[in-house]
Amino acid sequence: MSLAPHDLPWRRALVIGLGASGREAARLLLHLGLEVRVYDRNPEAAIPEGAIAFTGAPEIPAAALDGIELVVLSPGVPPGPHRAAVARHAEGAAIHGEMSLALEIVGRRFPGLPTVLITGTNGKSTVTALTGELLRAGGLDPFTGGNLGVPLSTGILALLRGERRPPGSLVLECSSFQLETMNEASLHRTDVAMVLNVTPDHLDRYPDMDAYADTKARVFAGLAPEGLALLDAGDAYCGRMRAQIPRGRLCLVDDPAGAGATIVGEGPGHTLRLPDGETFARAELGLAGRHNSKNALFALAAARHLGVDHDACVAGLRAFCGLPHRMVKIRELDGVAYYNDSKATNVASVAASLDGFERRFVLIAGGRAKGDDLGPLRALLARQGRALVAIGESADAFAAVADGVVPWARASSMDEAVRLARGLAEPGDAVVLSPACASYDWFANYGERGDVFTRAVFELAPRAAAS
Repeated sequence: MSLAPHDLPWRRALVIGLGASGREAARLLLHLGLEVRVYDRNPEAAIPEGAIAFTGAPEIPAAALDGIELVVLSPGVPPGPHRAAVARHAEGAAIHGEMSLALEIVGRRFPGLPTVLITGTNGKSTVTALTGELLRAGGLDPFTGGNLGVPLSTGILALLRGERRPPGSLVLECSSFQLETMNEASLHRTDVAMVLNVTPDHLDRYPDMDAYADTKARVFAGLAPEGLALLDAGDAYCGRMRAQIPRGRLCLVDDPAGAGATIVGEGPGHTLRLPDGETFARAELGLAGRHNSKNALFALAAARHLGVDHDACVAGLRAFCGLPHRMVKIRELDGVAYYNDSKATNVASVAASLDGFERRFVLIAGGRAKGDDLGPLRALLARQGRALVAIGESADAFAAVADGVVPWARASSMDEAVRLARGLAEPGDAVVLSPACASYDWFANYGERGDVFTRAVFELAPRAAAS
């Protein structure tokens, strides 16, 4: 793949924010021959080799913006104040986020590359990975990344260096922060765009839920006239976002009217049916829960729209093993299944994971609270819970939710939580770590929390051996 600097309309760029995405955007632009300046408040931020650094200042120095034609905002950087600074000191400069910039460059080299954009509060990583698996089974050789895993800028840089072959399609997870800084010109002709759901999150960044939902709906801005838009029929913001789809065909997922993509059967269902009547056996997907049935419908609708045939979709469903820390069955011991759902850091995610779950469960929940209303968990426990083990800073709040509904216990470590949960579970039950909280009270991140849980589960000895 070749892309000369003169193919781009910019000569001087400023990258704001030197997290992983910002660094990758700077490295890509440097490789393309631009003069690249970088700014970060952190004086010890890692500077890509060849970049001109402006670090440590609380605000962007005016000199950093002098003569700038392109500004790249990292996802973690609230764009408002920086847009104002650009307007004052670099009027007319293009503003992109890292993903937006990468899509702009891809569009100049591969204008017809099939592209799927995926966003939502919960489940987007699973749907992104599953869609990528289906497209891979269908021979479309996708680049799968974005907010999940590898930034698109990294993939383009690897192409330019001859380190990978050109992809046959793009499957990109988009966070709301990335969509904030998406230049609509970069979206070109999106083939499939979807919003899986909108539930409370990031309300420290957005003034209200309407603003958050509107940001998610930006994923539809570049939809091609023949493109496919996917929305959850039951989502509270479906109607609001539906009105913001500019063109293309709309498919509603889990549509109770039966006109869209539907789950046939109770619990996780037994059949996944697309709008044209095509069906897939739910048993082909080895992931638990009704929410994963819905995730599969989103992915299947996208893959079929891009021409992946039925048999390849079935092969992709069978091959997909899920993502770490997302409702992964890690062991069955003495008739009890143990699931790691450490990625469930809010109440809506826990509710989605356990809706339609086929076993009674002992829930391990708690951590650093995010301000969610825990009330929905009480109804969930009353309907199907066996017991609850409360952990972390918010243990008292979770104990209060379970009190009078199911037996509960409080643990002072993950090892103790696993032992207590085992004692509360009965054969045929599941023990599920699905915390509904951030991990930062006991752990560095949700991955470490899930790993510690997994280790504690595998340290349990079978009862016969322990007696």
